Amino acid sequence: MTLSDRGVDEGGRLIEAISPERFQPFLHKCGGDRTRALRLYAWDSEVARAMQSPLRDLEVSLRNRLHRQLVGRHGRQAWWDVPKARPNYKGQDMLDQARESLENRRPFRPFGPCDIVAQLSFGFWVSLLGSGGGDNYEMKYWNSSLRHVFKEHRGGRAALYRQFQFMLTLRNRIAHHECIFQRHLERDLETALRLMRHVSPEMSDRHEKYGQVPQVLARRRAVLAGTEPMRL
Repeated sequence: MTLSDRGVDEGGRLIEAISPERFQPFLHKCGGDRTRALRLYAWDSEVARAMQSPLRDLEVSLRNRLHRQLVGRHGRQAWWDVPKARPNYKGQDMLDQARESLENRRPFRPFGPCDIVAQLSFGFWVSLLGSGGGDNYEMKYWNSSLRHVFKEHRGGRAALYRQFQFMLTLRNRIAHHECIFQRHLERDLETALRLMRHVSPEMSDRHEKYGQVPQVLARRRAVLAGTEPMRL
């Protein structure tokens, strides 16, 4: 067996480990060039890891800022138990799931509102900026309280909600190990930092100064060409 044969076999085994179906978008993007597609797969993993950092801090900052705002409005840590502040049935389901998860993980330990807040998903907090369907979140949350968090935002609640939805979609793609190379990641980063600036200007400044995403984005062409190493 020649060195090139071993390389071909190794590439095939890597694709088998990834799965041909999962690998197909990378192969298609690279015009059937398996070597280049494997490099793109590695770079996609690298940029996903880099994007996790601003998305994580956007989620945590949003969660904590909205929670504090609603606690101040309704005077209770468990603001969701105040009748006029209760979320719709989808929100209630997410609260029930958070409680159930805590009960399963720590059956003999009590938990409080702060534990529930930490357990609730990014989707729950983003949903508070939505319309709420027939529950009219515009009046329940936005006009009464949450609009004060976004004083610098111009364009209304619906536009803000759509931007957070884009970030939620990206966050979920990364969390479920789906490819993101086909997205406009420069724009995604700009959106994440702009939204973060509303809820934590200090955290946004930190990412603009120290974040690794721009450097990883700049590496894409060289990684695919093989002139810079893959980082796994």
